[in-house]
Order: sequence, then C-alpha cells, then structure tokens
Amino acid sequence: MASDSVGAGPSKACASHSMDSSEPRRASTMRLTDQQRAVIEANEPIVKINAVAGSGKTTTLLEYAARRPDVRILYLAYNKSVADEVRTSIIHHALDHVKVYTIHALAYRYTDGSQYELEHELSEWRLLDRYLSPQDRRSQKGLLFGWLLKDLVNYYLNSSHTRIDDELLRLYQADTMPQPRISELLASRSAELLGSVRTILSDMRRKATPAVHDFYLKLFQFAREPLPFDVILVDEAQDTSGVMLSVVQRQPAQKVFVGDTFQQIYAFRHAVNSLEKLSAQTYPLSRTFRFGDGLAKHIAARVNDAYALLGEKNAIRIEGTPQPTWFGSKAPTEARPLTLIGRSNLGLFESCLARLLNGHERFFFQGGYSSYSFLNTRVVGGLYLSQGKRDKISDPFLQRFSDFNSLKNFAQQTQNQALQMVVTLVERYGGRLFEFDKLIKGRLVDKPAADLIFTTTHKAKGQEYDHVQMLPDDFLTRDDLKKALKQKGDDVHPLKLREEINIYYVAATRARKSIRLAYF
Repeated sequence: MASDSVGAGPSKACASHSMDSSEPRRASTMRLTDQQRAVIEANEPIVKINAVAGSGKTTTLLEYAARRPDVRILYLAYNKSVADEVRTSIIHHALDHVKVYTIHALAYRYTDGSQYELEHELSEWRLLDRYLSPQDRRSQKGLLFGWLLKDLVNYYLNSSHTRIDDELLRLYQADTMPQPRISELLASRSAELLGSVRTILSDMRRKATPAVHDFYLKLFQFAREPLPFDVILVDEAQDTSGVMLSVVQRQPAQKVFVGDTFQQIYAFRHAVNSLEKLSAQTYPLSRTFRFGDGLAKHIAARVNDAYALLGEKNAIRIEGTPQPTWFGSKAPTEARPLTLIGRSNLGLFESCLARLLNGHERFFFQGGYSSYSFLNTRVVGGLYLSQGKRDKISDPFLQRFSDFNSLKNFAQQTQNQALQMVVTLVERYGGRLFEFDKLIKGRLVDKPAADLIFTTTHKAKGQEYDHVQMLPDDFLTRDDLKKALKQKGDDVHPLKLREEINIYYVAATRARKSIRLAYF
C-alpha cells in the first residue's frame, strides 16, 4: 500500500527528558507509593509498567508528565471516552505540554481521514455484490468466502504486517484458528483472496467505496516522518493492535507503555500485548486503591492457580486497601445499586429476564441498552428467517440465506459470536423477544436512578462499582479449564483459555465495597 506522508516534521531534540530539577509540579495531591515514584523517575528509552486493576495508572502517567514540563508529550488513550477524561484532567492541572489522542484520532489527523467516506465496518452485502462472482453470491460456500474476505481485510488492517502476501495468510491462520471449511478456502483460493484484499483496499484509497476507520490507521503505519513529540505514553498497552504498536515503535521518542497483562481481553479484535512483545525493564504497580486486601489476595490466588494449569509461570501479586471489600458469604444480598456482570451478552439477557419477571427494579445498561443487540435488525431478520417470512427481512446480508439452518451452519463455521447469539436468541425465545424488549425498555432509567446495572465484562473494563455480582454459570471455571486441556479442538488453544482467565479477573476486580464472585 502506498504511503501518505504525515507531514508532522521532525521532533526537536530534548537531550535527557529528565525531570525538572526545581520544585516538582504535581498532578495530584495523593501520596505516591514507592512503586509510583520509581515509574515517575524512570528515563529509559522504553519503559514498561505492569499495573494491576485500580492501581492509579492514569494518575501515575499524569504525574510522570507533570514532572517533565519542558518535554512534548503524547498521551495515547484506548478509546474516546478515556481520552476525554484524561484531557479534562490535563486541562485541570494545566499540563499544556501534553496532547491526548486515541490512535485513530491521531491517524485521522495526520492522514487527512476527512477525505474518505467512512463506515464503522465493512458492509457485508456490498462486499458480496462488488467483489464476489454471481455464482458465489448464491451459494453457502460463497457466503463463507465473503465472510473470510471481510475478516482477512480487518486482520490485515489491524496487524503489523505490511504486505498482502502468502505470509499474511499464514499469520491469519495461526492467529485465528479457523474452522476446517474456512481453512480449506484459505488453501484452495489463496490467490483470489489476496487479489480481492488488494482490490478492496485500492477502492478505498481511490474513494470508489467507503473506507473503514482502520484503513487510515493502516495508512498511518506507512508514514515516514516522525511525530513532533519527545515522549509517548501508551495506555492500555496490553490491548494495542499490531499496527498501533508498529506506529509507536518507529517513533524516535521515549516510549512509556502502561497496562495490565491480566486484562488482555480483546484478542478477538486482533489485539496484541505490547508488554510481552517489547524487551525492556518492567516497573510494577501492584497496589490497588479500589478493593480490600483480602479480596486482592483471593483473586490473585485463583488467577495464579488457573495460569499454573496452563503451565505458565505468570504470577500476579495484588496488595489491596486496609478497608475490606466483602465477598463470599459476607457480601450483602440486598445492596443497591447492584451491578450484574456477565461474560456474554446472552448470559446478561437471561439474567435481565429473570429480574424482569421478579420485581419492579429499575435498569441501566452500561454503554447503552441498544449496544447489547438483544433485538436489533439482525435478530429480527433471524426471527423472520426461522418463520419462513423472508419477504419481511430488511437486513441485506440475511436475505442471502435460504433458511434458518443455513444461517445456523454459517454462524458455526465462521465462529461468528454475534450471529451465534442471533441463532440462540431466536431458538430459545422466538416471537416473545418483542415482548421482552418492550418490558425491558419500560424499566430503563439513567444510571443514578438505577437499582440494577447490567454490563458485560468487556463494557465494564475501566469502570468500578460499589456492589457487584458476577453472573453464575457464565464464566469459565478451573474445572472447565482442566476438561479443555484434556481434549483436542478449537477451544483448547492456550491463548483462548488465557483470555478466559483474564475475563474472570477483569470482572472480579470491578467492586469497591462488595462482590459476589462467580465460581472459579
């Protein structure tokens, strides 16, 4: 792919990036721990910080910046909401030398992303119509090829790999562990796949088709000129994409990566753990300010036991607060507001139904109710497909399927979790989904007025709540782990099992006052 120069100009030199020797500026009145002070004083070319949940990593990074007022600093936040929060703190503490972006916002600026018509994801029906043969558009195998093409484009745009070649296919196969029929397509139609990827990206570049946001990020990877910053702070480094890590690594600036190895839960979005990829001294932040020491030791012991089953020596150590966080039999059962955390959207939906039919409590969904897709256009289309009412389906992609069983087989072969949820919702609840949706919407209130807060682990990441209940039977257990390790199949890949352990850890570390943990 050709490069667009970012045109930022070379960074001016800053000889040592050392701290201001005068009276140090402070971004917080909080008393710093010895570990935080060690981070703030670190001046290696690459600094890695492994920070447990609730350890004040954002505060530590802002202190790091405050001690270097004459250095131009870039703070890369994981998403827009975090960027907005950090930007507010920076303004409050007058840290004018710090600029905050997400990696996409930065790439958008330096590649002039405004020149493209943008969409959040590749349109499946447009991809089928424009890039597949008429014969493929009508067959189940063709639908699988179209899905694979879309996934391969997304994989390439998020990866550090720069060429569209056989090595890209090998990396994709190794990282995604596809089902047999997908593997067959990778082998039998490899040249066609690579050619189609090139055509799609060329069309995006020529503005002949809408581009996805990851497209201009990939363009940014090819930019030659360095960014005008002396220090780059990378937050949530355990969940960076390969392309983001590539962009940061080529910069001459000092780099500070902060994250939590045990919070890597976005591998399904092709995330990589920068803390493991980079060779540099690691500074720990092992004290949490969120929950009590008893819970901290309990969570660490369970997580370390689970990792030991995988034969890994990664060990987490957490020091909690003197103020206890109640768990187990000591956790109150009637505390409100109560946050219910699920592993899956489906588990959360079923928990919501149970609460809906028993009592009159008010609901709030973290991230917005519509984002959980309990009754979106695709679910409604799946329902109509199951009833043989294809003429009522408005989703152009679902219109391609001849019947519900074809959709079910497709969801299984592609391991598409969103489609698998559609299938399960339709099979279990059918037309009652409309009734449930109406009842749930009748209970929705703003967060401060809610009795129950519903969230998945992924949406709860970065959040904290007073009282939490992890949904029983919705998280992987150590017994599940042992069973998986005894059998062969797609679910026994160490990276997948590792991520399931991390999902438990993230959910278990959200509570301040009390938590009812899922069995583990």
